[in-house]
Amino acid sequence: MGRVPRVCAAVAGNPIEHSSTPDLFRIVARFLQKSGHNITFDACEKISNDILVDALAWGHAMNSAITREDKGAYRGRREIWLSLTAPLKHQLPIDSSPEWILGDPMLASVNQMRHDGHVWLAAETDGDGLLMVAEEFGFDFSLKDDLDKPLLCMIGGGSTARACAAAWATASGKIWWEGGRRPLSSRGPWRNSLVDTSDVCDHVGRRLHVDFDQLPGTEAEIIGESMKAENDAPVFLSIPYSGGEFEAVIENEWGVHLNGRWLLVAQHLKAWEYLFFPEATDNLPTLREAMELLSSVEM
Repeated sequence: MGRVPRVCAAVAGNPIEHSSTPDLFRIVARFLQKSGHNITFDACEKISNDILVDALAWGHAMNSAITREDKGAYRGRREIWLSLTAPLKHQLPIDSSPEWILGDPMLASVNQMRHDGHVWLAAETDGDGLLMVAEEFGFDFSLKDDLDKPLLCMIGGGSTARACAAAWATASGKIWWEGGRRPLSSRGPWRNSLVDTSDVCDHVGRRLHVDFDQLPGTEAEIIGESMKAENDAPVFLSIPYSGGEFEAVIENEWGVHLNGRWLLVAQHLKAWEYLFFPEATDNLPTLREAMELLSSVEM
């Protein structure tokens, strides 16, 4: 089946205690075993860290220690797979040496890195992950009329927000920036997709609301009685999530509310597709399959 890597994997950032990423690494690896792909994790950890260089050093140190323990018994290539969250995502210098597999280095946002045994590779999968979630819930980016195109109603201008805005614009969606702790530059790759506040009322297409300024490790408060939402109801996607049991989708009179794990799972699957194990792309679980598997682990 080709490459059979042994991997030191981790998610790094701060706070990190609530992260479900180690579970996702194992879930996807087990799923791929059904198709004959075998990945061995020599480590699969959470690294509480504020500095990207230290997270990269952890990978090299862990890999070297395991190699010494094996005393050369394993002749294949060992790899380091890292998922990055705040505050590490903006710390990779624009002019640094890693080869970019997905994303734009100029956005100063990286959330996945892999050392393949020779060089570091980098990717930003939040943007493609957001599109994956949107398409799962019926957003149609093929519509031609500007008033019908999917509208991203977003708060925030940090690394995740920039990456998602760029991907949304590339998919021909429209963007209404509502403000936030950090500004979203009007000169970014999304500049031609921005909608003025005065024009939002005229928009008739589907809307996805995302507050990128929500604090990590929290759950969005959902107000209103649970009920079946209309097919064209607005969708509210939470970015953060907390540990423990969760409801993946909550519908009420305000719209469809998605747990923050939807984006987590989607961007993780995109990391496998483009960076970690692209040769198994056709065998990866779907977004809903991965969500169901994660739910069964966390119950």
